[in-house]
Amino acid sequence: MAKAQVDATLLIIKEALQNYSLDEIFLSFNGGKDCTVLLDILVKYLHSIGADHKRILYIYVQPEHPFEEIEEFVTTCEQHYDITMQVYRGKLKSTLEKVCAAAPQLKACILGSRRTDPYCEKMQAFQETDHGWPKLMRISPLLEWNCDNVWDYLLENKVAYCKLYDRGYTSIGDKTNTIPNPHLRYEDEKTGVVRYKAAYELRNGDAFERAGRLT
Repeated sequence: MAKAQVDATLLIIKEALQNYSLDEIFLSFNGGKDCTVLLDILVKYLHSIGADHKRILYIYVQPEHPFEEIEEFVTTCEQHYDITMQVYRGKLKSTLEKVCAAAPQLKACILGSRRTDPYCEKMQAFQETDHGWPKLMRISPLLEWNCDNVWDYLLENKVAYCKLYDRGYTSIGDKTNTIPNPHLRYEDEKTGVVRYKAAYELRNGDAFERAGRLT
């Protein structure tokens, strides 16, 4: 994992903390690999500067038909990082409306978005929400990371991640729109049983990462 990649992410986090108090920021979490990296980096950095990581609000945006493995992993993260995830079920826009209505002091949301994600091609690291959405600053510290960077960080730092990734899932939505990535499919030479390699074995990850997403 290139140190420069992590350093660039920390610069964005530091700028965010200069512009906003911890009480004005929340982190949006969905149990995926990208926001897992972000959660790990953020909590470790706050510890390193003696800041109370619990002052930040952590929300889990739960899809309509969540995988049990994601639900279990969210609980694992709560225990490991000593945080409480507030659970909001539904689409992101309606979730943000509920979050901001419940905590009107919030001004910024930290997201695990990367440039290769849908609609993120022209995103800035700091960018206000679009017209019609709750007024927030979207902060994307991982914007310039690629799929390999994410897996390098998780594996090198021995960060726990959702076990679905070990079963061939590479981009996880919910049960209705997610299958194991066909680019990781193989047949066991001895038994002929179809299996899937782990997500971190995907070659050309940025191009094929979402091959297992049906929508």
